[in-house]
Amino acid sequence: MLETLISFLLSMTESMGYLGIYLYMVMVGTFVPVPSELVLVPAGYLASQDKMSYSLLLLSGSLGSLSGALINYFFAKLIIKKVLAHKVTFIDKVTNFFNAHGKISVFVAPLTPGLGQYISLPAGLSHMPFRYFIPFTYAANIIWVGFMLAVGYMFGSSEGDAHGVVVEGSLFLFGIAILIAVIYVVVTFRRKSSQS
Repeated sequence: MLETLISFLLSMTESMGYLGIYLYMVMVGTFVPVPSELVLVPAGYLASQDKMSYSLLLLSGSLGSLSGALINYFFAKLIIKKVLAHKVTFIDKVTNFFNAHGKISVFVAPLTPGLGQYISLPAGLSHMPFRYFIPFTYAANIIWVGFMLAVGYMFGSSEGDAHGVVVEGSLFLFGIAILIAVIYVVVTFRRKSSQS
């Protein structure tokens, strides 16, 4: 049963090609709750077998995630903001938060499982400048996509081993995200204290 599932995922991923992986990752980057691991881990395995290029997978996956984040961004900027127009206090709070902490937020959130695709909604709601949103979001996405591809590359179709590495690696990335956030808070607090 497990071998059949793994074979199906490998076959599906290979038949999708780079464009299919890009489109799947666009969906992952939006608020649609689909797991990136479903395609990226098998894609990494295929790269280890020289059936796909690791570099092109990294590029198509990370650009797909960024494209999905941009969809969320514009959805929030153009539609959600109009729907919430009567919630001026809420929009002001989100905007003030993103003015102060937006860069670190859009970098750290994609490294935390389950949060990455949603951070672009408040970023769009607050009209976070693209000069910050795009590079910080893309940097985080390339780390996540690279990690998932590496799991597949290293462990191939051994789903038990790969699953353990995904869990441990996700916890590691989550820990790094928390560490970055704590350092950011400490530096920001010290900077504000020294200015007082």
